[in-house]
Amino acid sequence: MKKEITVIGAGLVGSLLAIYLAKRGYKVRIYERRPDMRKEKLGAGRSINLALSDRGLLALEKVGLAEEIKALAIPMTGRYIHN
Repeated sequence: MKKEITVIGAGLVGSLLAIYLAKRGYKVRIYERRPDMRKEKLGAGRSINLALSDRGLLALEKVGLAEEIKALAIPMTGRYIHN
């Protein structure tokens, strides 16, 4: 019998935790209160741009997703922090 685990919050950490648990054989249910940003009409001023740090890339490597994500990513040679 597979153990079931519920993860509340499908942000970066919740999603990564769900992948780790699924790879260990758990049946994982994820709940997120916000709608899928890819499917919802959003007002101006919101962005889903995401910068991936070395730490984030290492986490993706550990769950076997780094190469797939790198294939979709656009290299960022510098960063600018806005006030």
